[in-house]
Amino acid sequence: MDRDTALDTYRYLRGGIPVMLVLLATALIIERARATCWQTSISAYYFTSAHGVFIGAICAIGTLLIVYKGSRDTEDILLNLAGILTFVVAFVPTSRPVMLCGESALPVGAVTDDAVIDDVWALVVALVLARVASWWMYRRTRTGRARSPLGELATWIQRAVLAVGLLTLVFAPQWFVANAHGMAAVTMFVSFIGTVLINAFLAGRQDQVKCPNTQVYHRVYQAISLAMALTLVAAVIVHLVLDGFNHAVLVVEVALIAEFGAYWVVQTVELWNTSVRDDVVDDGCQPAEKRLLRAL
Repeated sequence: MDRDTALDTYRYLRGGIPVMLVLLATALIIERARATCWQTSISAYYFTSAHGVFIGAICAIGTLLIVYKGSRDTEDILLNLAGILTFVVAFVPTSRPVMLCGESALPVGAVTDDAVIDDVWALVVALVLARVASWWMYRRTRTGRARSPLGELATWIQRAVLAVGLLTLVFAPQWFVANAHGMAAVTMFVSFIGTVLINAFLAGRQDQVKCPNTQVYHRVYQAISLAMALTLVAAVIVHLVLDGFNHAVLVVEVALIAEFGAYWVVQTVELWNTSVRDDVVDDGCQPAEKRLLRAL
């Protein structure tokens, strides 16, 4: 049997995200063993010996999200937005905790605001060049196509989010350094919850012959999206309400990332023999469902 390289690529892209989460979790556990205590949040591990893995794993996840092609235009745009914001989360640290647990922390002043801003500008340049190259290739080869209505809406939302971020970086760089990490993280997870909801809808409209247990996957994706939404709200609340050394923030962040990883594990298993979900969507949908499918 000939090897399906496209299918193998999708398998690696889906499975790569849980692997990167395992890498990040392992680095945090090793740091915990040395420090004999937990930091107050996952973001605080930026300032520990897990610094390198923290940045590397998150950037790798961002790359996978951008490269992964969503089944619908809206999903693809949301994944791209989440992937870009993942780099911001990695490059722009949260404020350094007053109390860092353990003795392996980065020296105070090791990460300056200027260095953070330089890293973000490098990201901006890379994204601009990638966008120009993409536009030129699609135009040269005439392989571009019109987006779906909701995909077009998602595109303008993405442009607005990135434009606000760029303007803030230019005109209020210190405010950007102080706030971009948290705002990017929340927007990233909101985008990702949207992709899970889209897949929940699509999973419920799949051909039972081509993809057995469609209703099971439909309910699982619904449950994950609901859990992620509730956990994200809890994460925002505890960040705003709790001060000082409190591990509630760490708990909700771990739960949110675990839900994120669970989605990719489930999707990897479900679509192991499928490159894109379109290949298994049932053509016999109801008229209203067909309209929504076209809109996505």
